[in-house]
Amino acid sequence: MIEHTYIDFLGWELADPLTFLTDILMGSFCAYFGHRLFHDYKSKYARLASYFFLFLSISAFLGGSAHLLDLYLGKTPRLIAWIFQGFSILFFQLASLKLVGSSRISLFLRVVMFALIGVFIFQVIRMQHFDIVKMYSIAGLMGFVSIIHLFKSVREKNIVYLRVSLAIAVLAVPAMIHSFGVNFNKWVDQNVISHIILLPCFYLLYNCLKNVAISRKKTQPSLQSMLLKEK
Repeated sequence: MIEHTYIDFLGWELADPLTFLTDILMGSFCAYFGHRLFHDYKSKYARLASYFFLFLSISAFLGGSAHLLDLYLGKTPRLIAWIFQGFSILFFQLASLKLVGSSRISLFLRVVMFALIGVFIFQVIRMQHFDIVKMYSIAGLMGFVSIIHLFKSVREKNIVYLRVSLAIAVLAVPAMIHSFGVNFNKWVDQNVISHIILLPCFYLLYNCLKNVAISRKKTQPSLQSMLLKEK
């Protein structure tokens, strides 16, 4: 188990400052990616996917700050950050539902997703352990998002959807680093290393989501073309 490192700053005992800095860096990247997806690509898919990054950025900012001030704030702010991360997964799932053609299947999956987020929040508050966040994230990303994009790729024979599934699979690398406690020393621990590796992973995922949004915009008929067909 990695020991916490503390520094004294103006009379404050601050915990794991490098974890805080990498959390803020990761949150800034996610906020930028979310902003770009929301404003640059006018589709429900892109906007819902943007909330994945935006809620993840809020989670990183809250989690990093709560971690830094752990001696003063306790665990409650960190639990709130974990819940925000859960909502980021939910929005990614909702974005994926835009790829599902059947309204009945979409409705069924939506009910399951909202039921699971309710169970997730309850378990986070009850158990207060990050393993709950890991399990929910794996189930949401691999069990829902990745499979839906993979199915869409096979059905339409379009590799752009497959790339999203592959980008999600890459996220397993920092997840394993965190789970197995890979570290260099007490300063550069599994949190710091996983946060740094997540930066290019999130950039890759952002680009894949951006390409899906562009692809869907090209395939959707414009209002003008639909009116011409009716004439």
